[in-house]
Amino acid sequence: MRQDKATTKRAGTKHLSWEDRNLMETITRKKWPFKKAPCWAELGRDMKRSWRSVKAEYIRGKVTLLGKNLEPYEAYSAEKGQQEAEGRHANKGAPMRITSAIADEMRTHVVDFRRSPSVALAKMRKSGIHPWLPCPRTVYRAIENGLLEVIRESLPYGGKRRKLTRRGRRMAYSRMPGKSIGDRPKEAESRAQYGHWEMDTVCGPMGGHGACLLVLTERSTREEIIILMPDRTQGSVHRALRSLARSDRNPFGTMRSLTSDNGSEFWDFGAIEAIARKAGAAEFSGLFYAHPSCPHERGSNENANRLVRRYLPKGTDFSAVKRKRIQEIEDEINGMERAVLGWKSALEKKKEMLNANAA
Repeated sequence: MRQDKATTKRAGTKHLSWEDRNLMETITRKKWPFKKAPCWAELGRDMKRSWRSVKAEYIRGKVTLLGKNLEPYEAYSAEKGQQEAEGRHANKGAPMRITSAIADEMRTHVVDFRRSPSVALAKMRKSGIHPWLPCPRTVYRAIENGLLEVIRESLPYGGKRRKLTRRGRRMAYSRMPGKSIGDRPKEAESRAQYGHWEMDTVCGPMGGHGACLLVLTERSTREEIIILMPDRTQGSVHRALRSLARSDRNPFGTMRSLTSDNGSEFWDFGAIEAIARKAGAAEFSGLFYAHPSCPHERGSNENANRLVRRYLPKGTDFSAVKRKRIQEIEDEINGMERAVLGWKSALEKKKEMLNANAA
């Protein structure tokens, strides 16, 4: 059945507009000037509104003015009424569902432990304390609106970062005598097999040659090993790996390959491979070198370095950092729930993969 436009009833608006409020101010100032009280029924007829609606609007937009003899009197102001209406409209919508308990715990995770809102939510979900938790987007929106008392600079990668210029020079060789990353086992690329590691160093103050960190990352589980070294030399790397082989964290028993960049500290591939095999790496295929200026070939390791920088920003003097603090950072990263692991931690993923291989 066709609906004729002439027979269609036009729906009227319920709320007063800016023009309606200006009209109401003009009528009230003309008919009931100075201290005269308006007649709500008459004002309603003039406005073609209910007398209750115009009375409520008059009360919301009421202001105090001064007469000729500086005598105060009350009158309606369209501007005041519009401000009140806009304020009420701003409060519309679904109420904020982040409770005080959730906000307090979220603030602790983000500010005190330098965790992202997504990781914080994963830990809170795992604890099972809260029957309901918001999505990460809701938390970020609450931070932007200042509802959690957390500023963007408190987020792991929040705030503006200034790009620093490296003063020192790090040697990188385009023709390495060792094996290229192209010869690495295919299982390392698919991340389907545990035991393929990446290795890099994280330096201290720019241009300095002091203490640094040796960072090893397992590709499939993102397990992290961080070792403090006095300097960035081949000898320090060899001593750090020998010390790691004698510790409880010895990864060489299940290590299948090791990939590094072209830094001069990793030049002696023969010594590094000998350390790994002596430590029990029976299925170790060797040390492989990424192509020069291709950090994406060791993406897991580079991202792990970025996580380390959450706790030890660029410019940190590692000689002033205690080994206990380095171990705390390693434990925090390995216990962090990761989206890439299905919101499991590196330790949980490692246990899962080792059990699957054993079965």
